[in-house]
Amino acid sequence: MESKAVSHRLYAVKLPYTEIQSVQYECSDKYGHKSAPFYFYRVECKSSYEPGSLVYTQICLPENWNGKFTALGNGGMAGSIHALELLNYSRMGYVAAQTDMGTSGGRERGIRNPAVWRDFGWRSTHGMAVLGKALTEACYGRKPEYSYFIGSSTGGQQAFSLAQRFPADFDGIIAGVPANNRIALHTYFLWNHNHLRCKDGRALFGQEEISRIGDLAVQYFQNRGDGEKGDGFISYPARDDKTVAEFVDLLRESGFSEEQCQALCAVYSGPEDPASGKRIYNGMPIGSEIYSCGIKDCQNAESPYYYPFIWCFGADYNGYDFDFSKDYAILRETLSRDMDANSVDLSAFRACGGRMIVYSGSADPCVPYPDAEDYCNRLFAQNGGYGKTAEFFRYFLFPGRDHGCGGKGANREWAGTEGGSLLDLLRLWCEKSVAPESVTAARVVDGVTVFTRTLYPYGSERNPAVPTVNCCEIF
Repeated sequence: MESKAVSHRLYAVKLPYTEIQSVQYECSDKYGHKSAPFYFYRVECKSSYEPGSLVYTQICLPENWNGKFTALGNGGMAGSIHALELLNYSRMGYVAAQTDMGTSGGRERGIRNPAVWRDFGWRSTHGMAVLGKALTEACYGRKPEYSYFIGSSTGGQQAFSLAQRFPADFDGIIAGVPANNRIALHTYFLWNHNHLRCKDGRALFGQEEISRIGDLAVQYFQNRGDGEKGDGFISYPARDDKTVAEFVDLLRESGFSEEQCQALCAVYSGPEDPASGKRIYNGMPIGSEIYSCGIKDCQNAESPYYYPFIWCFGADYNGYDFDFSKDYAILRETLSRDMDANSVDLSAFRACGGRMIVYSGSADPCVPYPDAEDYCNRLFAQNGGYGKTAEFFRYFLFPGRDHGCGGKGANREWAGTEGGSLLDLLRLWCEKSVAPESVTAARVVDGVTVFTRTLYPYGSERNPAVPTVNCCEIF
């Protein structure tokens, strides 16, 4: 492609509320990318959809385009764009886009600012899709053959929001550890913090104690027949009240104090509304305590990912003052409309031919898997069972995996025994109508495959859905 002509076409793209800030023709080696050098156009854009809105988006358009458009999700509170992650996809020939979701100015910009809530919850992600496709057509003279979204955590929330609010934006969606039940999830973080860190700043557990809890959890579930013999992780930590009570009793017998045991019982059970007794969110999975957003992180001076409380109640709000009935209702009323993506009405996404792969890790305390299972159960009920739902939506649980690609269990996923990514699996489903009947989970350490496990979709005959227990109320 002749660079001046292409740059002119890219600069000429006009979209409401958006300014093309720069178009750069670059080589990947500028970023220290570990691959053979390749050339691409990096387009930086700024959008302001209303007063108080400020969103940055980047799109990388490679010379060796494969005809596909991909958009990448963000994480946490977002606020940045990850150049190397974009290049990982452009190296394979994809146009790749990412947005900062309107939060690059820090969490203070969101204080009582609904424009930021809308940008973060849904608007920036849809805007990225519209912008990315327009630039793709301007660059190559044709529209993408297929469009894919790939995100985890906050990116999983973006994925669910797209399927529910903008069903025609993407042909295929991958939603990892989805934080779609956003307001209840952050209330879960605060609940855990308020039980694990005393008001005087005292933490209830030291690092050695946290590790010991994890070891006892593996022993407990292995004795119940969980997973394969000798596994050093938990494949499927049951979440019913009886299991919680039995495990906490084991901790008492192992020398943990009554104060510690009562705190863990609350954490494993999950937050509830004291006025109604209704569950707000699921509890922390037993065996996930040592990972990100587990016990240690919840004993920090501030609850993990505290920004929704700041946005709703102000910069100096004290989380210990939070009323899990009255204040939770205010939090929901203020933010849920924009920041939650809990609807199971995916009929429009299905009608557009959309396909969606969702996954979680069984050892993830940051976005615990039971909430995704509860979503699946509601989705099955909406669509007449697993069979109809599986035509466009499939969910996989990775044993012993934490919020990212860590944990003591599976840390890799393959489309089959011969390798391939989840994106390869999704493309096969969207482009060839070959649905994913299974995924291969693996643990790879220093390049050596320690084990592989075949995972079947949740709700299928090989992995039946479980009754909803201790689930949260969806608003």
